[in-house]
Amino acid sequence: MSYAVEQSTAVAAPRSRPNFVTLAAALLIVMGVAGLAYAVATLAVTPGVVARFRAAAAGADPADVDGFVTVLWVAAAVATVLAIILVALYVVLALGLRRGSNAARIGAWVVSGLGLLAGLGATIAVLVQRRGVNAPGMLGTALADAYPGGWIGLNIAVAVAQMAGYVLVAVLLMISPGAFFRRSVPAVPSGYVAGPGYAWPSDRGTA
Repeated sequence: MSYAVEQSTAVAAPRSRPNFVTLAAALLIVMGVAGLAYAVATLAVTPGVVARFRAAAAGADPADVDGFVTVLWVAAAVATVLAIILVALYVVLALGLRRGSNAARIGAWVVSGLGLLAGLGATIAVLVQRRGVNAPGMLGTALADAYPGGWIGLNIAVAVAQMAGYVLVAVLLMISPGAFFRRSVPAVPSGYVAGPGYAWPSDRGTA
């Protein structure tokens, strides 16, 4: 007994990678590396900030001062660890985008949305914090003054650049050809029944 076997066809995605996809992948990696560099810079300036803050708040309650210092160190450490994780995630997403992975495209959109919200929240938090530290003698004022000159402005600039980057990545992936991210799907010929590794006619003729 023998069965007629017909070669199945497939709808394949285009082989060439769109330039928009290449740019989006590169931008993700650049943003991840820039975020890590900023986190490391924050960790590096923290000892000096702590020293200047303690000197400026010498007459304040030591418990309150220690609380501020603890928050500073925890925030710097968490930011650095998070930046390392994000770099790894962005590299994985970038490689997936370059291969044409639809899961990577969806993941990049999710990351872009969350990153946009995080950048917006950070910008608002910095602006609100700046409005509340203008009173002389307050610990918040002493802490803000302990940072290097222009540090607060740099925070806002980084947050705005981050939001712009996420928007650009999302837009680049939206305007990229969807066929590049479409996986090949085998097409079973009409009148054939799919089997494990082969196909045979549904009317099962014998020879």
